[in-house]
Amino acid sequence: MSVVSTVEWMPVESGLFSAVAYRAEVRQLYLRFHDGKIYRFFDCPVTVYNEFVEATSKARHFSQRIRNHFRYEMLRRGSSGNRRCANPQPSLAEQLEASVVLAKARAVQQPDIQGAQQWAGFNGLAQPMPLE
Repeated sequence: MSVVSTVEWMPVESGLFSAVAYRAEVRQLYLRFHDGKIYRFFDCPVTVYNEFVEATSKARHFSQRIRNHFRYEMLRRGSSGNRRCANPQPSLAEQLEASVVLAKARAVQQPDIQGAQQWAGFNGLAQPMPLE
């Protein structure tokens, strides 16, 4: 079993990241991006992990305190990438968030479709209706 599937992932609210994990015994920080990429950062102090979790802007904290400060490796490529790496299941929070986004998108699309069908001369078959 890979390390990626055994670490305890914590969902985070961020436009860039979906989850974070930390292994204190080896000082390794794990970051999972929304596109599925997973990176491991080596020799990362627990204070950096705690500050990341508490940061209002995870992306800003990452760029200022993590990126280019620690040796790292990519463990998993994004959605278009390497299928050989571990594929952790999305957390319940991520699944619920995706479900809500989908429901909102469908709710927005439905009135648009109905409005288009009522648009002058449209009968649902992409042919104009005869004028009376």
